[in-house]
Amino acid sequence: MKIFAAISVFAAACAAFATDFNPSAQRLKFLADNFGTELSKANAVGALCVAVDGKTVLGRDFSPKTKDGKNRKYALGTASQALMSLLLAAMESDRKIGAEWNVSKHFSYFGIGGESSATFDDLLCMRAGISAHSDALIPADADAADVLQISAQIPPAFKPKEAVERSNLSAACAGYAIGYMFDKREKNYKKSFAAASQKYLFQPLKFEDPRFSSFDKPLFPATAYALSIVDCAKWLECETSPKPPIADAKTIARRRLSRDADGKLGQGWTAASQGTANFFVANDAYENCSCLIAVFPRENAAAAFLVVSKDSAKGTKLCASALSELVGMILNPPEKSGTEK
Repeated sequence: MKIFAAISVFAAACAAFATDFNPSAQRLKFLADNFGTELSKANAVGALCVAVDGKTVLGRDFSPKTKDGKNRKYALGTASQALMSLLLAAMESDRKIGAEWNVSKHFSYFGIGGESSATFDDLLCMRAGISAHSDALIPADADAADVLQISAQIPPAFKPKEAVERSNLSAACAGYAIGYMFDKREKNYKKSFAAASQKYLFQPLKFEDPRFSSFDKPLFPATAYALSIVDCAKWLECETSPKPPIADAKTIARRRLSRDADGKLGQGWTAASQGTANFFVANDAYENCSCLIAVFPRENAAAAFLVVSKDSAKGTKLCASALSELVGMILNPPEKSGTEK
């Protein structure tokens, strides 16, 4: 999960100044038009959306529809882990799982070095003891059971909660354990994870046509989702709604908060700041798709920028520039800038 240097991201240690974020249609149109122009210059396609207080205030897709007339699906890559943490929150609200439950106790197939005291929260916050190098130990043709078996043989890099190392294996183990907790009769953990996503995410959020982008990959849950901009907007509505359709607003917000000493990593989210604006991001460049999701708690707003380009560096730069422009809107409301009637 990469953090774009172009955003000048810092740890969100200081409090942001309170701002009223109520963007006008004019300013939102400017943001969208500018993004579309930059996409055209880069010979790329993409989409963006903005949600405030649980409502979509901007949604534009600059990509042609697919042959069947549907919206393009954008692969989220490791940003899928932020959506997986919403799945965990929804299942926790339904008392199907607990973020602080010991994974090994409830899912005996999981273990690091043969055993582990790691919780579901630890796995998604990258502090379960799985090193960043462990991903390379998983063969490309491994199935979910193989992944868990190999994981149990890997010596822990540290004790749970003592350190943080980003690892797709950690997120994949969380996903397979979530799948097991959803349906203990299903031996194919990929299928059970997909079924859990269908029941606890896709249906309650009323997604129109979600897809799984890496079902054939051994670490499938870590990069699982591909969404249209319409479905991405519905996700962001949930992130900013005072009365979300799954879990509750406090639980949804809590999963973004950092658990590490540097004050950055939460469940699939990274704390960031630009100027006096503090926010959380989930982002990646995966399968030619650059993705950046940002949530601004003080403003109760969220945005998604998605770019498909053969040049991933261009894609990530476009997302970063668009986010910076949005931050500028947040920090300089009309009454402050005097540039808008």
